[in-house]
Amino acid sequence: MKLHILTSLGLICAATVAQAADAPAKKTDWTDAVKKALIIYENPNTFVKKVNLSWREQFQIASVQPNGSNGLHLKKGASPFNQEFRRSWIGVDVHTKTDTQFHVIGRIGGLPTRSTYPGGRTKRNFTYAGIYDAWVKQKIKSVQGLSVRAGKFSPKFTYDYNMSNAAIYTVERSALSNQYGLDTNWGVEFTYDHPNKQDSFYLQFMANDRACNSKNLSHSDIYRDGRGLKGEFGWEDKFFTSMGAKHKYAVTENGFQSISLEYMHDFDNSYGKARKGANYYGFGFKDALSLSHEYKRGKFLFISNLVASFEQIDGHGSNNIGLQLQPVYSISPRVDLVFRYTGMTGDNACKLGSDRYINTQTNAPAWVDSLHTFYFGVDLYASAINKNAAKLMFGAEYTTARDGGRDCYNGWEYTAAVRWNF
Repeated sequence: MKLHILTSLGLICAATVAQAADAPAKKTDWTDAVKKALIIYENPNTFVKKVNLSWREQFQIASVQPNGSNGLHLKKGASPFNQEFRRSWIGVDVHTKTDTQFHVIGRIGGLPTRSTYPGGRTKRNFTYAGIYDAWVKQKIKSVQGLSVRAGKFSPKFTYDYNMSNAAIYTVERSALSNQYGLDTNWGVEFTYDHPNKQDSFYLQFMANDRACNSKNLSHSDIYRDGRGLKGEFGWEDKFFTSMGAKHKYAVTENGFQSISLEYMHDFDNSYGKARKGANYYGFGFKDALSLSHEYKRGKFLFISNLVASFEQIDGHGSNNIGLQLQPVYSISPRVDLVFRYTGMTGDNACKLGSDRYINTQTNAPAWVDSLHTFYFGVDLYASAINKNAAKLMFGAEYTTARDGGRDCYNGWEYTAAVRWNF
């Protein structure tokens, strides 16, 4: 009997060792080595379990080519070309034994390589330093999947803004998302990720911090050429909320589908009486809805996002409806092909100025009645394992816009960027 038991145990141990030997080792490459090098401290047995640095850079060049037959010209003295360090960030994360995470990212913005053309003359963009992210996140142990975050972070509204800027497939987010001008803001966020890994929910309350492109130099958010920190907090600024839910379904080894519904509301300048004033830092509309769908099968990904915005604040108070359609196809682990269509319509409520270079280089109006963009791009990844660690991105986007019943802009914009994120 004892011999039989020992023999059985021996067979079980031998099978276990054989399975472990047959299990494929996790693939790693140079990107994992860089991430490991950025770990300052790691010990699971101490209160502070891990401290690591993060590093993100993006340099890009662009050329705006308006269609001259449309009567539109570059601004006087302007060149169609531009270049800039779009991002130059370094941060630190601290993870503790209490499931608390402290996160800070500092950024240098507007490095003096980008040209602007105010008053008919060339002007190099000013440089500023500031805090992009600064938050603390706490997992709630009594409710599995629930966490609370407080500090400065990005709103999540629209499909694009639910993705990190290191993960997006295009050089810039779509006009559909950028029309809100959402940047990192001060606030509190509740997130619930169901243990089934298919359902999630978030609720954000945001106040401040330069959530649209209007500024007042006498304001608490003041920053001038090369002086001061950008993004000082002031309770007199805007107060808005964003909430959303996501359901993932049809999950197989080859792909999945998901649907997301989001809502954003501006509380109409809760900390000040003037709605259309210098202190307006909201998302540009009173209310907005976003419905997005994601379809993934093998090498093919298809993204769709329908957005409706109500009572535009800076213009005539018009509503706005927009659509984004974006297929992505991986022709190899290191190469993605990307197409994106974006369309919007609304009486003087479509923000052509959300494009990074068109209004900088040309005399196109910032707000139009309708616009359509067609983006063609290719992404080249330095790593097939950690695709968003380092990549080259090339894009060509054609934009056409109408205002007051006439064509007011059409033309191409060519961009190329190198981006890395560790």
